[in-house]
Amino acid sequence: MWRRLLALIIKEMLAIWRDPKGRAVILVPPLLQLIIFAFAMTMEVRNVDIAVLNLDHGRSGREIVAGFEGASAFDEIIQLQSVSQIRETIDSQRVIAVVHIGQDFSRRIEAGQPADVQIILDGRKSNASQIVNSYLSAIIARVSAAAYSGGAPPEAVQVRHWFNPNLEYAWFTLPGLVATITLLTTIIVTALSVARERELGTFDQLLVSPLRPMEIVI
Repeated sequence: MWRRLLALIIKEMLAIWRDPKGRAVILVPPLLQLIIFAFAMTMEVRNVDIAVLNLDHGRSGREIVAGFEGASAFDEIIQLQSVSQIRETIDSQRVIAVVHIGQDFSRRIEAGQPADVQIILDGRKSNASQIVNSYLSAIIARVSAAAYSGGAPPEAVQVRHWFNPNLEYAWFTLPGLVATITLLTTIIVTALSVARERELGTFDQLLVSPLRPMEIVI
């Protein structure tokens, strides 16, 4: 069985490879799909602009702004001067989010009291704004956890990712995409092979060969 199946596979691959259209079907669509789905259609948000209204000007407030400036997801950090600028900045779509840091933020952090930071999102871009919200919240949480008043800093759990240590989105999706695209390409190639046999009038010869119907389907 395996010898017959291997011979049929080799015969079909040679027939497809000799046909220019067959080569195009095998190579071009899978490569395009792999590039588009892995690198173009991602759930990452990059190179977006945000605005910051920092009324605190204390150490913790400056560290939060510095964290935003060091994040690769943000392109430009627009500094606002008053609360009245927030609505106009969001309505004009200059930014996707505005971070409002209150006047007593650093003082409350140093005193060990709860301190609030307001994040205003552009709801017209619901998916992107929620992802940006998670980025901003993570930076704010990291700075707030590092800010302490005397004594040793709080212990934190250090997470190390063995697979994909940089958490690149493409490496999460590539393995599954390769398997899915290979499956779809195999189905297309099978349909093309059957159509070619019908077109050339050799399908009946294939049926009277020693191959079983299941082997032909495989």
